[in-house]
Amino acid sequence: MQQVPPDETQVVDPEHQTAELVEPGIWRIPLPLPFALRSANVYLISGAGEHVLVDAGLGTPDGEAALRAGLDRAGVRLEQITTLVLTHEHPDHIGLSGLIHATSGAPVRMLRAEAERMFGIWGDPDLAALLAANEMYLTHGMPDADMASSVKGSRMIRRVIGLPPPTAVVPVADGDTLRLAGADYRVIWTPGHSDYHMCLLRADGLFIAGDHVLPRITPNIGVYPNSRPNPLRDYAAALAAVRDLPARLALPGHGRPFADLAGRVDELRAHHEERARQTLATLATHPAGADAYTLAAELFGARLRTADDHRFALVETLAHLEDLRARGRVELCERSGRLVYVEAAAVRADP
Repeated sequence: MQQVPPDETQVVDPEHQTAELVEPGIWRIPLPLPFALRSANVYLISGAGEHVLVDAGLGTPDGEAALRAGLDRAGVRLEQITTLVLTHEHPDHIGLSGLIHATSGAPVRMLRAEAERMFGIWGDPDLAALLAANEMYLTHGMPDADMASSVKGSRMIRRVIGLPPPTAVVPVADGDTLRLAGADYRVIWTPGHSDYHMCLLRADGLFIAGDHVLPRITPNIGVYPNSRPNPLRDYAAALAAVRDLPARLALPGHGRPFADLAGRVDELRAHHEERARQTLATLATHPAGADAYTLAAELFGARLRTADDHRFALVETLAHLEDLRARGRVELCERSGRLVYVEAAAVRADP
């Protein structure tokens, strides 16, 4: 789930929290979130007698009210939706998907593996995947109290996610051409923020970015159980894959549409390069090594105010540590049931 990273405390887009016409046939409908990141975008794309929704917000009463109000402002009823596109399976993008499908009968289009992940995580009443994630946090140094808070938060989030039946999903694949509202969109697999995140590029240069590229904050890139082993490397490759697309306008999952996709990609790449340097420098102050929780606390410092802040800082730090480990810069060892990172021997020996 996308939240404001602990080092980026600005509230995204507080002055534009009502539905707005982006250009003819496209409405941005921000749905409220109970986080520092105040809203998630749903886009209504209309044409050729069809009405397509991109993403589905969080399934709170306020979210449903905002969706219905935004559609009303656009002159469209929820029952008229013909297709629902989900860019990825995070709660703030799927919460109302069940309601939208039940009301309209619209098929759900998303990458097959992301759909499987969605039902496997959020369709499980026992929340086994989320509990496994919390156990992973423990092995990387998270205190018991913070883990208990994280477990409670996971159960609360599950209550505001309404999923469609699996039979509603008509999966797409990377490279497919998807016909939506009278126009062709190319499906682009963009792993990193989630393992099977999807972007879409319309023939006229409209780019549906989801949470792959955001205009004012950096997407959360984290390590979780059963995820791809190096999400940061995935993300870097996926950024490179979209940088030079002929995109005239990007529609992000949070914040307002923006034009300079290449410039924003370059900023995100520079951010992660700097964070890698900071991570190595922080680890160097621990000759005997340190767990990821300790390193995250030192990297983010006083900006960590809640258990959620600590959790997101931990998984982001893990993403950098695992990428550095894949590059031979750090090593991982186990001590008394906890995992500890140390500088690689070759790095320590380098004068």
